[in-house]
Amino acid sequence: METLRKSRHFKRVAEGGSREKLETITVCRLPKQEGITRIGISVSGKAGGSVERNRIKRRLREALRKNASLLPEKEDIVIIAGRKCLEADFSEIEKDIRRLRR
Repeated sequence: METLRKSRHFKRVAEGGSREKLETITVCRLPKQEGITRIGISVSGKAGGSVERNRIKRRLREALRKNASLLPEKEDIVIIAGRKCLEADFSEIEKDIRRLRR
């Protein structure tokens, strides 16, 4: 699993891929022909200040790390998180991450 880093990669996935709204996150995914799965995390400014946004990113990264074996192969995935992700239990976030395997 690698990380999406460039703005153009985020835009390509968000504009060209499919979008699915889950309980705590919104997921944009774009299948690839080859390569490994790359994941990017975007947190809305409406989620709060930098402390809250960074807390959300840390929680999402930990949920992704714990469930890395369940992630689909050969996809670019962008996870968009908002305030719900900060207020949700960690188990709810993990449940949404596990739903990515479809």
